[in-house]
Amino acid sequence: MTERTCPICESKFTAQRVTSLTCGAACSNKAKKLRSAMKAFNAGKRDLRPKTLEQAMRLLEADEIISASKAQREAAEVLDDEVDDPAEDQRWRNAYARRQAVERKWMLDWRYAKYRLTLRYLSEGKRLPMWATPRMVEKARAAYPDGIPDDA
Repeated sequence: MTERTCPICESKFTAQRVTSLTCGAACSNKAKKLRSAMKAFNAGKRDLRPKTLEQAMRLLEADEIISASKAQREAAEVLDDEVDDPAEDQRWRNAYARRQAVERKWMLDWRYAKYRLTLRYLSEGKRLPMWATPRMVEKARAAYPDGIPDDA
């Protein structure tokens, strides 16, 4: 990993994780207290001494370094995800093709149901629904040139 400087005690340490900010648990607790003091200062509820303000500034700088490391790590993960794996790529293609086939079947079933309903309405002399297009009526009449049967 990388070597960093603890913003609380200013000692050098090797970060075990990308998100490691302080050198240990004691400094981590101090950082939490310092953050709550900064929130109270920003809300106008308390004043901070110059030494505390200096530590707060170091903590904010360390936060920026951690944020940059996280962003760099996320970018590297995105690049790693785009590594070509033919088997994985084929699995995704097959899943997409299955989904498309199911959606096509649903659409065909829906169109057939609408066609059958249009035929029934025409045979019964009912008023056609809004979704019945002139083309559907033409197709129904073309399919039955002698008239639409009653059992349609």
